[in-house]
Amino acid sequence: MEKYIGIAEQNGAEQALVISPEDIFFDRRVILKCRWGCEDQSDPNRIKCGSRGLDFETARATVREYETILLIHHHDRVKLSQTARKIERAAFLDGHYLASALHCCNLCKSCSIDAGKPCPTPLRVRPCDQSFGVDVYKTARRLGLPCKPLQSETETQNRYAFVLIG
Repeated sequence: MEKYIGIAEQNGAEQALVISPEDIFFDRRVILKCRWGCEDQSDPNRIKCGSRGLDFETARATVREYETILLIHHHDRVKLSQTARKIERAAFLDGHYLASALHCCNLCKSCSIDAGKPCPTPLRVRPCDQSFGVDVYKTARRLGLPCKPLQSETETQNRYAFVLIG
């Protein structure tokens, strides 16, 4: 796991913590916010949103089957997404062939889908943690990490991604 923490640090992450599946807090209400409270949900069939038919119980059970999870804390949403995918790829090449990133898609600085164009990287899109019912706020807070609703645009955002390994 030190290798993956190193990749996160090299890519500007504030922190990278090894956690267990039990450290992730799930709440069905997060899916409600994800599906009806997110600005990206104007089209429920868009590639970067939704569970693609995976129900809450199956999503939670699937995450819980992983042995180890790397939680990445970053302030930049694009760099966070790119870092999570780099770590997923490294873990895959190291033999963790079921490694998978779980984060909101922000792989591009400007989303082509939002501009009405096709996604240039559809095979790189991973499920959004909120679409799985992951309460990122509660998970981060339980681990002593900063996570709160911003009161102004001048505040620093704390963003998180999960890389499921093993």
